[in-house]
Amino acid sequence: MVGSLVEMREASRIPEAHRADRCGPSERGAHRPHQGAYSGPVPTDDDDDLLPCEFLLQKKMEWSREIVADEDGRTSHFWRGYTLLLVLTCVLAFVAPFQETPTNDKHNAKRYVGIFVTMFLVFAVPFAPNGPFKWPHPVFWRVLTCLCVVYQMGLTFLLFQTADKSRQVLKYVDESLGEPLHRKSYGENCTFWDADHPGRVIHKIWAECDIYWVSHLLGFYLNALALRDYWITHVMSVMFELLEYSLEHQIPEFEECWWDHWILDAVLCNGLGIWCGMKTLEYLDMKLYNWRGLWQVPVHDSNRKTTLEQLKSPDWSRARRFKRCLAVFVFIISLLIMELNAFYLKSVLWIPISHWLQLVRLVLFLLGGAAVSREVYQYMDDPSCKSLGHWTWMAFLLVMTELAIVLRFGRDLLLIPLPDHVLRGWIAGSVGLTSWVVWTSFIR
Repeated sequence: MVGSLVEMREASRIPEAHRADRCGPSERGAHRPHQGAYSGPVPTDDDDDLLPCEFLLQKKMEWSREIVADEDGRTSHFWRGYTLLLVLTCVLAFVAPFQETPTNDKHNAKRYVGIFVTMFLVFAVPFAPNGPFKWPHPVFWRVLTCLCVVYQMGLTFLLFQTADKSRQVLKYVDESLGEPLHRKSYGENCTFWDADHPGRVIHKIWAECDIYWVSHLLGFYLNALALRDYWITHVMSVMFELLEYSLEHQIPEFEECWWDHWILDAVLCNGLGIWCGMKTLEYLDMKLYNWRGLWQVPVHDSNRKTTLEQLKSPDWSRARRFKRCLAVFVFIISLLIMELNAFYLKSVLWIPISHWLQLVRLVLFLLGGAAVSREVYQYMDDPSCKSLGHWTWMAFLLVMTELAIVLRFGRDLLLIPLPDHVLRGWIAGSVGLTSWVVWTSFIR
């Protein structure tokens, strides 16, 4: 059985066209890890993966043989949408003359949105660009790209409404939406240990179990699958808890006890999710990233005589180290903004964090985050990669549109000033981080 699978692997390898101005899966072999990066055998996400499950390997080989470009450069596997179009035409032909139109406007609007999304996916998927991965299947990443476009169109529609109108529009999606939310605070009684009643510790921990525990665990499990590095995922975990401390005057759900922040969230939920995610990657033999190793490049003295000439020199290694370090920090900040947008959208649009719309958004961003992290990491690590992929720009547009909605509808919420001690803490942290970056990049 193993021998036949190896023969299938060899027979299914298809040469791919290279483009100098774009990075893709076929250029993964051109990676040159920098000093401090993972130096052992580096498995990839493409044809050289060795999945431990033989069934998955067999299906992967079958899909690889089916995805062959024709003479026009089109992928023949995705140009068979006429069957779906025929089925969709039959459905429309049945609904128009035979099905009675309800008088409920909201029900009709739901049906229209459903058929609009379906028709858009049927027409757009064959023309959508491929994702950075071939597994589980290229059509999966095409569908995900089109769903991101649908989500962007929905966000743009809400952006050009008033705050109250946007909330009422969401009633067309779910009747339970459009109502003011009940705000719950988790920091009312922070007594963790009572010597006279030690059994109340378990009761208190159990009382704090809700949807936020599940979101922490599932979110950081998928974060680990997307980012593929212990360091950056734990940085995200700690930074998000610090943001909760800083913004609890704006978001009541962020007001938690110290043991809830650091024991239940950071250590148990986030830590367990990260560990399970990394172990899943190791089990699947997936390539691990080393984000901190991106700026750990050897520093060589420049032959330029003046500092200005050194800064203009493209081969000055200190400038490359600084740019990569800055790029990683900008990437982390963008991820944190994406996480915060969920809570601010909840507040301004009155969407409960446990609603299925929030779950769809979380899954969409975390699955797309795997493609974004791949593109960003390869752009910074691979010298032959000259540009970012479409997933990165799509994610940037989505996050900026969500942020625009928050700024437009939640102005009163955002204008609540930071407490003095929080402001002083962020200023001190920013100065310390900036000093460390300058020291490691230019002075040391």
